[in-house]
Amino acid sequence: MSAAITCAGVSKRFRIPLDRSTTLKYRVTHLRSAGRYYDLHALEDVSFEVPEGEFLGIIGHNGSGKSTLLKVLSRIYTPDLGSVSLSGNVSPFLELGVGFNPELTARENVYLNGAVLGLTHAELDRRIDGIIEFAELENFADQKLKNYSSGMQVRLAFSVAIQADAQILLMDEVLAVGDARFQEKCFDVFARYKREGRTVVLVTHDISAVSLYCDRVLLLDHGRLHADGNPAEVTALYRRMMGAVSEAEDRGQGGEVGDRWGTREVEITATRLLDIDGGTHRVFSSGAPLIVEVDYAVQGDTADDFVCLLRIDRTDGLTLSVPETQISRLTMNKQLPGTSGTIRYKVDALPLLSASYALTVALHDQHRGHTYDQIERVQSFRVIDEKSRPGLVELGGTWEAQPR
Repeated sequence: MSAAITCAGVSKRFRIPLDRSTTLKYRVTHLRSAGRYYDLHALEDVSFEVPEGEFLGIIGHNGSGKSTLLKVLSRIYTPDLGSVSLSGNVSPFLELGVGFNPELTARENVYLNGAVLGLTHAELDRRIDGIIEFAELENFADQKLKNYSSGMQVRLAFSVAIQADAQILLMDEVLAVGDARFQEKCFDVFARYKREGRTVVLVTHDISAVSLYCDRVLLLDHGRLHADGNPAEVTALYRRMMGAVSEAEDRGQGGEVGDRWGTREVEITATRLLDIDGGTHRVFSSGAPLIVEVDYAVQGDTADDFVCLLRIDRTDGLTLSVPETQISRLTMNKQLPGTSGTIRYKVDALPLLSASYALTVALHDQHRGHTYDQIERVQSFRVIDEKSRPGLVELGGTWEAQPR
């Protein structure tokens, strides 16, 4: 199969000024500082091929070089090093709505932009009703664009853009178009592109769309090609990378501990969230082990037998689980003042799906009538589901079918 796109050793650098030399007065009064800049290496030695008919996804964090790469492929940017070769007509969906005239009606803008795409007036005559209908603007087709909301304008722009009869389609974040219902129509367009065997390059943050439509995925990181492979493996790697970034940020910022109360005859002295190897973390994967450790110290001689209670809440306040030592028939017997220890709670396979969570820890007497110590939201953590499953938890059930 021949290559529709060949990208060989592409590098692109931008010079970013350090001074606000936007006026002649500033330049005259700041002669020594004028012309200072730093080099931003948006792309560095990126190479790949896209066979004809492949649906390629490009993912990465903000600033990783995704949009720059797409603009290089679209010939908007010229690479500083390397080369790009495209075999077939190209239609870039980069800045939807660019070229629209706000003083013209939606119908007039369709003809104007359709001509830019290479469609004849006769072709647009045949298609215009379908374009307006797809954009859900039948009642506004003859209104000037300046009276449209931003969402209406983008829907119209997408509806016009998909009229391009090109073999290669380059799309940058087109999934941000419209509401959920309109996005479903966009997904139908993607499905049609796959059936027609067109070559599609999609830049997006929507990992579920990448997993659903793409045959292959590239992962960019600080301008370099970090991974190139099947969607499941590459998106899983991306989620792990983003989880590591989130964990580093969380460690730097610390957590905002909530209210604390209790008589402190038994006191919580430390809490930890651990992985199976004993490392402390704030980001965990669905299905992986999670260990909660609670250090305690007995401060008063009136402390009776006590139990430990955990509460796991999603950050919107929804309580997911309230594990308790007493339910598992574990009660800490009365201990002398000065005694300390650690209570450990282990989850072999974390059933929670992607979200942010908060952990509350409490020590009560065995009858739950007296609180020794309770700390709300003592630990915050995130769960990342590499399979992008919807919902709150993974039940872990099994399926079977019995045809009759």
